[in-house]
Amino acid sequence: MKSRVLLIIAMAFAIGASAQNSTKCDKNNDCCKNDKNIFNHLAVGLNVGTTGIGFDVAMPICNYVQVRAGVDFMPNIKVSTDFDIDAPNVEGYNIPQSIEAEGKVGFTNGKLLFDVYPFRSSSFHVTAGAYFGSSKIVKAYNKEYGVLGDLAKYNNDVEAGLYPGAEKIGVELGDYLLEPDDDGNVQASIKTASFKPYLGIGFGRAVPKKRVGFMFDLGVQFWGTPKVYCFDKRLTDEDTNGGDGGIIKTISKIKVYPTMNFRICGRIL
Repeated sequence: MKSRVLLIIAMAFAIGASAQNSTKCDKNNDCCKNDKNIFNHLAVGLNVGTTGIGFDVAMPICNYVQVRAGVDFMPNIKVSTDFDIDAPNVEGYNIPQSIEAEGKVGFTNGKLLFDVYPFRSSSFHVTAGAYFGSSKIVKAYNKEYGVLGDLAKYNNDVEAGLYPGAEKIGVELGDYLLEPDDDGNVQASIKTASFKPYLGIGFGRAVPKKRVGFMFDLGVQFWGTPKVYCFDKRLTDEDTNGGDGGIIKTISKIKVYPTMNFRICGRIL
């Protein structure tokens, strides 16, 4: 994965170098006067979009390449839902057919992005780089502590051989069947790669020519194949006893995360 982002960055620099070499300079040409445009300006920016809310600092590497480094975070968004329980009627155990649950989406990532401007007179840019940080993007859990205590007791009794031929039961989450812990709680999460290469395009300059500037970016993060966990255990095909496909099956097949961001920035040096 890391070799992929290095290749993308190398290609981006190649585009910038090609664009720079295509510009003929002489002693009277302004582009030659600005050839030493290396880390001679500094800008700060604020952005909002599908990567969350973020801030960064930016500097020019040369006339055709600028670099941004910063942090994005998605505030925790909570959604109430229900978990269905795949449970037969078993005497002696108070096992509900469904429970109240809460889902939470939130993550924090650092970022290092290189903006390449192939056309000197245009703010159009190609961006390559990476986001790195949170791997857990979604978390879901039961609201009432210990609500699945009897279900956990039943599963322990099945494992102990008290009910020959019986199978363990659990909470349905998409394709997966989640078993509660001994305290009667269940928790599921979806994790992606913590290192996510990025490739995109946009308009606007990371370091504006004037004091204030705006940027718009579209791109994708390559976050790998999302994985589903029950507590710290990664779930596999052997755990797919749930009744429906659901959104979990869909999410687990999405290997890229589309991004769209708006950025306002100010040049301070």
